Amino acid sequence: MERFQALSLFQPSNFNAAISRDNDGHVFGSMLGIPHPQAARIVAMLGFDFIFVDTLHVPTNPETLVTVIQTITLASGGKTCALVRIPSPDSDLLPYALDAGASAIVFPQIDTAAQAAAAVYKVRYAYSGGTRSLSPLALMDGITNIAPEGWTAETIADRNIAVICQIESVLGVENVDAIAKTPGVNALMIGLTDLKGSLGLPMRASKGKADDPKLSAAVAEIVATSKKHDMPLMIPAFRENPDMEWLRNFKIILTSIDTLAVAKTHRQELARMKEGLSGYQNGYQNGH
Repeated sequence: MERFQALSLFQPSNFNAAISRDNDGHVFGSMLGIPHPQAARIVAMLGFDFIFVDTLHVPTNPETLVTVIQTITLASGGKTCALVRIPSPDSDLLPYALDAGASAIVFPQIDTAAQAAAAVYKVRYAYSGGTRSLSPLALMDGITNIAPEGWTAETIADRNIAVICQIESVLGVENVDAIAKTPGVNALMIGLTDLKGSLGLPMRASKGKADDPKLSAAVAEIVATSKKHDMPLMIPAFRENPDMEWLRNFKIILTSIDTLAVAKTHRQELARMKEGLSGYQNGYQNGH
């Protein structure tokens, strides 16, 4: 992401350029499930293109959100950017995420083009037909609000910040073409777990990419729409076990989540230590 940085680390990187067809390959990220600057700082230095900061399922207050977003950017020197999932376009966390320098906003449970348009409306400034308010506190004149000639920090933000609509219901799949055509929508994300639930399938049962025919058909419809409109797709790939050929359909890939990684490593280290000491009791090897 380094080459997509704005002139100030306090401004969003150009995530739209990173996910465009002109940038070959995929962009890889990790989900932050531990909403703390220490966790953000560690993950930010691991080489990911982005970190997915979730405020939908992770309790986060505005101060923590701002600190986490800026920690990601500053700890990585701008090489990793923050994507933030906001509960809704009306969430009071949205302006804090934008003012802190998030490079993309993910909106969950987008079912219609009208909902997609409402999301775009809240992210863009008036220059781009939106209603985002200009904060007098987020950037400092001549220091962090710098921009190339002919641009302003506000027009840079409107260019750089991606609006990502999460499709995770039968209705969302039915309307995915209209959602993808909505001006200002930059990418789609598949919410596999909730999509399974909407289809009446077990939400945790699948062992593969899309085993049930109903799920396969729904995902195929989203992928086909993505190709039709040249719309980048995002997928969490850490719970499923997709084959690599199928995964090539997705430009934006979440490869891990910190909570699962911690749990996996701790369990492995505990098992290794127990196994290594299984022949010892009270400091002495059995029989000696």
